[in-house]
Amino acid sequence: MYIIRLDLNNFRSYQNQSFSLSPSANLILGKNGSGKTNVVEAIYLLSAGVSFRSSSLSKLINWQNHFALVRAQVNRRQSVSDVEVKLIGQSDGHQSISRKFFIDGVTKTRKTYLGFMPSVVFHPEDIRLVAGSPSRRRDFINQVFTSLEWRYVSALSQFNRALKHRNELLDLIREKKASPSETYYWDQSLIKNDLIIHQYRSAFIGHLNRFFSSHPNQEIKRISINYRPSYLTQQSLQANFSVDLLRGFTRSGCHHDDFSFDSADFLSDDKNLAFWGSRGQQRLAVLALRLAQIDFYQLKYSVHPILLLDDIFSELDPQNRLLVTQLCLHYQTIFTSADQESLSILPGVNLISL
Repeated sequence: MYIIRLDLNNFRSYQNQSFSLSPSANLILGKNGSGKTNVVEAIYLLSAGVSFRSSSLSKLINWQNHFALVRAQVNRRQSVSDVEVKLIGQSDGHQSISRKFFIDGVTKTRKTYLGFMPSVVFHPEDIRLVAGSPSRRRDFINQVFTSLEWRYVSALSQFNRALKHRNELLDLIREKKASPSETYYWDQSLIKNDLIIHQYRSAFIGHLNRFFSSHPNQEIKRISINYRPSYLTQQSLQANFSVDLLRGFTRSGCHHDDFSFDSADFLSDDKNLAFWGSRGQQRLAVLALRLAQIDFYQLKYSVHPILLLDDIFSELDPQNRLLVTQLCLHYQTIFTSADQESLSILPGVNLISL
């Protein structure tokens, strides 16, 4: 799969702009603040229907306007299609944003739209997946599926809604304003959706570890993911109820999942790269993670994802740069950079200067 042409209308800093893209490597070169990442973000919006930079869709609309449109002509399995996402805001500062999805001019729901144009984003902040907060790692694993699997998106939304209501009920029960039996409906929603979410997450983690262990790069081969799921069942809810009631929040469930990047290089029981890994080892781990995500998409969905690499050369040493540039042989790749030296790293690249 690859994008032939990208059109942006009132998206971020772009009022009206078109880009022609190569099926292989593309480099968007420009100074900081020139709008390079905005282009990458627009492509991701077409892929997932959301931004990887902001949870607020209103920020994607040019401040002088009340709507934004991102459209692409794509080649998918030797067939050319037009895909489009339209964001429509209200005149009161875009507080309420609606999204409309189209494939070849036909309106689609997000459920039927997702999965048409998969993409994988690399960016410098990826390294914070190693030593950053558990919520950052959960956000990553959610992002893996939110661009492709409506069932996961729906389960995650229902889980978060049920969690919010159950936690509010815990406060009311503690204040004697509600009965413990009133949590039953929300408990059942949590249990059902937690199971769905963990099925997807466990399958993905299993794929990561198989990918690492079979990789020809000996350093990647020594990496593994230590997954620490927090399963939620009727038994765990009952066992934890008194503590949940005291603290006002639900202790078990997928919202407490975490994982670490471990390395066989360490002889101690604690092999977590967050504590013992060098900056170089941590960079390689997150690069390997994205490589495994690409492989997962290709195997599971039988389509080559589009690769979006936002200013990552600044974080990679020459060996890891080689791993990345080799990807250009197999996928459409969109790089961004403010450094002219990137041209020497990517000979023959389709250059887009901003």
